Amino acid sequence: MAALFDAITDELVEDLDAIRSLVATFSDAKQPPKLRIAAANSATLLVAATFEEFIREMAREYARAVVSGVEKFEKLPNDLVGTAWKRTMDGLGKIKFDMKQGQGGDVFVAAQARFSVIYEFCRGDLSKDIYRELIHNENNMRPREINGLFKVSGLSDVCTKCSDKQPLLDLFGESEPGKAHGKTLTNIEDFFERRNNIAHALKLGQSSSPEQINTDIDMLESFAKALGQTLAAVAPPQFVPAVAAEAAPVGT
Repeated sequence: MAALFDAITDELVEDLDAIRSLVATFSDAKQPPKLRIAAANSATLLVAATFEEFIREMAREYARAVVSGVEKFEKLPNDLVGTAWKRTMDGLGKIKFDMKQGQGGDVFVAAQARFSVIYEFCRGDLSKDIYRELIHNENNMRPREINGLFKVSGLSDVCTKCSDKQPLLDLFGESEPGKAHGKTLTNIEDFFERRNNIAHALKLGQSSSPEQINTDIDMLESFAKALGQTLAAVAPPQFVPAVAAEAAPVGT
């Protein structure tokens, strides 16, 4: 599993490097002010969306590891099963169809397919892919939301567990995980406050400077690397059924 978490993290780093290159294009003060503001705001929103998808993907892979690490359905965390069931049912309840346009049949087929996945999973078929329904955030990927996505799989307070990892300690110049944890929470919260101020603005106004955007990228990248190290360390190994000893041939 460590290699998989590393691969997802490496992909995020590549995406963030691409955004850094974008930021460099509008750092020139000779650019028109409105163009610079629009570009900076777009970059901030892109950073947020990229980070949120990374967290969801890591949470899904951790959930897969938890499921593949148990012998049978009854050994799974209660929150994992209950959350997957509830979110599937909630999703089915939001499906809209228009019988007058002849769409009813297609909708019913799709709904049945979605229900069958969670139904078979809860009957013990752990190969079913429930993870897109399971891992879903309703709000910005603030620390509380991040913790919640991993808690459903039995991993509590993942942000605290990340805070003793070297990427965050180095970023904040700290040797004490507790202090790094506090700074991590504050920095992520502040980033999403800036993101929301941009997203909810009715017209162009102030935006983050290129320096601030790069600082945010450095912080989120460090958190991502710390998260990858944390998950690699705590993810359960895949369950391997015991192989029955081959019966000895019966003598004549």
